[in-house]
Amino acid sequence: MIGIGVDVGGTFVKFFVMNERGEVVRKEKIETDYTSGSVGFVSTVGDFIKNIQQEFPDQEIAVAVGAPGDVDNEKGILRYNPNLKFTDVADWPLADQLEKYTNIRPVVANDATLAAWGVYETDLKRQGKNVLVVTLGTGVGGGMILNGELYQGSHGTAGEIGHTKIADIASGPVCGCGAHGCLEAFVGTIGIKRRILASVEKNPSSILAQLVQQTPNFKIEVAFRAAEQKCPEALKIWEDTGHYLGIGIANFALILDMDTVILTGGVSGAACYFMPALKQVLSNQQIKTPFNHLTVITSKNPDIGGVGAAMYAINRALRKQIQ
Repeated sequence: MIGIGVDVGGTFVKFFVMNERGEVVRKEKIETDYTSGSVGFVSTVGDFIKNIQQEFPDQEIAVAVGAPGDVDNEKGILRYNPNLKFTDVADWPLADQLEKYTNIRPVVANDATLAAWGVYETDLKRQGKNVLVVTLGTGVGGGMILNGELYQGSHGTAGEIGHTKIADIASGPVCGCGAHGCLEAFVGTIGIKRRILASVEKNPSSILAQLVQQTPNFKIEVAFRAAEQKCPEALKIWEDTGHYLGIGIANFALILDMDTVILTGGVSGAACYFMPALKQVLSNQQIKTPFNHLTVITSKNPDIGGVGAAMYAINRALRKQIQ
C-alpha cells in the first residue's frame, strides 16, 4: 500500500508519498500555479499521482488531499477558501475531477484535519483519546481526534478554531474570511504583522523597527529575531499572541475537554516566547477541571500536513479492506 498526501496551500503544494511503515519514499514541493486555473491544477496533481502509479505498479495507491477552507469531506468538494486564488470554480468538485483524471477516488478533507491525523500518528503514536491540533500560519486551522477517531463533524467543517470569535464581530480586526473578530485575525501571520506595523509606528527606534526597516516585505520572523535580542516591543507582540491563542484554546477546552493540544505551523516556532502567556490564560480559568491535565506542546514536523494526508489515505484504504 502506497499513500500519496497532497497538502494544498495558497503559495505551495506539497506532495508526500509514504508506505505502510510510515516511511516517506518521495516528497516534492511546487508553487501553487494559478495561471492555468483549476483545470491546470488538477492536471498537475493528477500527473504526479499517475507517475507514482507507474513507479509502483504492483501496489495499491491511496490518495488524500488536504485543502484549506470549508470542505465537504463526504463529496470531496471544496466549498469555500479565502486563500486559494482560483477564480474559475465555485463549490470545486476536486475529488470527482481527480478521480476522472487518475481513476483513483481521493479523500478530500480540510488540511488542518489531516494534519491532526499526522500529529496523532507521528507525535503522539496514537496516545491520548481527545486531541486538538492547531495549525498556525497565514490562516489558523484546527483538527480534532475525539475518542481516538478523526472527527470532521456533520458536514466536514469541524475544528475551525481560527474563525471562532474572540473580539467584537463589528469592531474587531478583519479576518481573511471577511468577518471581524476571528482568532485568526489575531494569531495568524497577517494579524501578527498588523501588530508589528503598529509597534513600529509607535516605537520607531526599537530593535524591531530597525529590523523591519532593513527588510522590505518583511515576514513575522523579524519579531522572533528581535525577541532573541530581548526587544521589549517584540516580546510584547509574542505575549499578546499567546494571550489571544490561549483564549481560543480555552474556549475549545471548555467544550471538548481535550487531553492534548498540539501547535504546528510556522508561527509555532515562536512558542518559547508566546507559550507562557498562553498557559497563563489557561491557568486563570475559573472552571479548573478541563485544564488540570491539559498538555499543550508543539510539533517539530514542518511537513505534518502532507504526512498526515498520506498516512490517513493508507489508514482509510486499509479499513475499507477489512470491512
